[in-house]
Order: sequence, then structure tokens, then C-alpha cells
Amino acid sequence: MSFFLLDYPLYERKDIKNMKGLNSNYTRAGHQACSIILITSLLLILHCYCYLRSYAMEMVEEEAIIVEEEIAMKSTEIISEIIEDAGSSIEEVEEEIEEVEKTVYEIPSSYVNPVSGNTVSYKGGKTIERSSKITYGDLGDINDLAEPDSDGFMKLDDRYLIAVGSRFDTAAGQYIDLVLENGVIIECIMGDAKADVDTDSTNTFTYKSSCCSEFIIDEASIRTDIYERGNASLKYESWDSPVVSVVVYDQYCEM
Repeated sequence: MSFFLLDYPLYERKDIKNMKGLNSNYTRAGHQACSIILITSLLLILHCYCYLRSYAMEMVEEEAIIVEEEIAMKSTEIISEIIEDAGSSIEEVEEEIEEVEKTVYEIPSSYVNPVSGNTVSYKGGKTIERSSKITYGDLGDINDLAEPDSDGFMKLDDRYLIAVGSRFDTAAGQYIDLVLENGVIIECIMGDAKADVDTDSTNTFTYKSSCCSEFIIDEASIRTDIYERGNASLKYESWDSPVVSVVVYDQYCEM
């Protein structure tokens, strides 16, 4: 090969050298161009990926917002249904309460003592009666079911057991409210009946004690001051007020 080149003129060999140099530059330029194209392609791919990822996130966020809105709407519907059901239940309970028949008896401020014939003022006294004495029939069963509270007052269905006269036409376990002059209402239940022989002509007051209601107590646990004085009004200061009416409900405890 060297021998062959020596036969050519000098300028021709120089041109050949120049051609070799030109070929090398072109090669490097080609490599650079390929690198640029490759990098550009990678950048384009990366850009497309980022764009698609951003678009996908926006779509996910939009879908999440839609889902949240649907959940909120569904929750609102459920809450509305619960409120409606609760309202209906309250109305039903109120209707049931309204349907319970009741009789209101006004209590006079005085009565005539059947023995002396004198007019006696009613000052609001509320006496006590021992539960252990009531052992007969349904009244005995009611007292067996009742339990004493912390002051020794017998209670059933969260109501105080009391004895009332025949004027009120009550039966064992029947619900009764004592309405006091000061507005206090004592929720009671019929636990004993006063004998007509012990009451005034209207069968309202026990003429010996001047009371229209006797609270039934547990002798073993009754508060000492109440037992010694025989006055149930000492249980609470708010009870120290005359009974102005007795409300008898057509409702009874379960036996």
C-alpha cells in the first residue's frame, strides 16, 4: 500500500490525507448528532411522561372530588332519613302520651271533720304509711315489687307508692300525679287504698291527719326525721306545699 502511494504526486497524497481527516470529523460529528437526537428523544419521552402523570393526577383528583361529593350527598340523604324517622318516633310517642286518658281532681283547701263537724283547713300535710302492713291482694303484690329509695320511700316504675281515698277511683298500680301549689309534680303510683271510714265525706282527706296522700315507706330504711315526725314533706323542701290537684291516668305498672 505504501508503495502504491509513492507513485502518486505529492499533492495527491496530501489530498488523500485531507480526505482522511475529513472522514474522521464527519464521524465525530455523526456521533454528536446521534447523541443530541438521543438526548432530545429522551427529553421528549420524559416530558410526555410528566405530562401524562400530571394529567392522570388531575383526573384522579377530579374523580376523588366526584366521589367525595357523592358520599356527601348520600350522607345527607341518610341523615335526613334518620331525622325524619326520629321525628316520626317522637310524634308517635307524643300521640301515645296524648292517647292516655286522665282524670283531674281538684283538691279543696278545707274539709269537714266527720266526727266533730268542724271545718278544717288543709295545709298540705303528707303523711307516711308502712309498707309491711300492706300484704293483701294486688296491693300486696305491688308493695312486694317496689324498692325503697335512699330515704326509705317505696318506689316502682320510678314513681312513689302512695295511699289515696276512694274519691279518686284508683286501682293497684295505677299512675297518679300529685300537683302541688308551687308547681311541683310528684309522680306516684297507687300502692294502697284509704278506708272510707277514715276519710271525710268526700273520701279525699284522712280526717285524723288532714292529708289527701300517704306515702308508703320502708320502716327499716326510712329517714329518721321523716319517721319521727310522720311528715313526708320533709323529704324535699319543694314538697312542703299543698296538693292542689290529683291527676289519675288510665295507665298501670306491669305486674
